[in-house]
Amino acid sequence: MGGRVFTPEPSIKFVPATREQVVAIIEAINQPQISIPGKQPQAVQGVLCSLRNANGTFSIVVALHLPLTGENVVYLHEKRQLSTEEYREVQDAGLHFLESMGFMLDNLNFRNMAPALQEETLKRLPLFSHPRQPAGAVAGAEPGAVAKAVRMARLLSSF
Repeated sequence: MGGRVFTPEPSIKFVPATREQVVAIIEAINQPQISIPGKQPQAVQGVLCSLRNANGTFSIVVALHLPLTGENVVYLHEKRQLSTEEYREVQDAGLHFLESMGFMLDNLNFRNMAPALQEETLKRLPLFSHPRQPAGAVAGAEPGAVAKAVRMARLLSSF
């Protein structure tokens, strides 16, 4: 399965998966600085999600969450529906894809979590919900006001 295996899919902003569809979630434990074409370089969150489709096949989704803009960049494998035999190889390719960007990954063992914790995890991860408010965005705040306040707080805390 050579070539560019995972490619961005701009039409997908999030994955509205149910906890029953999720086979695995592998989440980055760090936020490396990433430059995505057309986007401001920033520290991003990364996650790989494996899903079981209604027809019994699997899909692998790799997503980067950009906190500065509150958006997800979703990458899909060139083969959208995977057999059980193809699943592990494509999941490994997705992990390698994330690791090549500098992510350190942790398997959350999603299927072994209690149902309530599974639901909390899906709500916590940006991949599974509509685009979020950009980091530092405050309703009614003038642009740059939050950044100025953060810089002032850092300055004051250095004394």
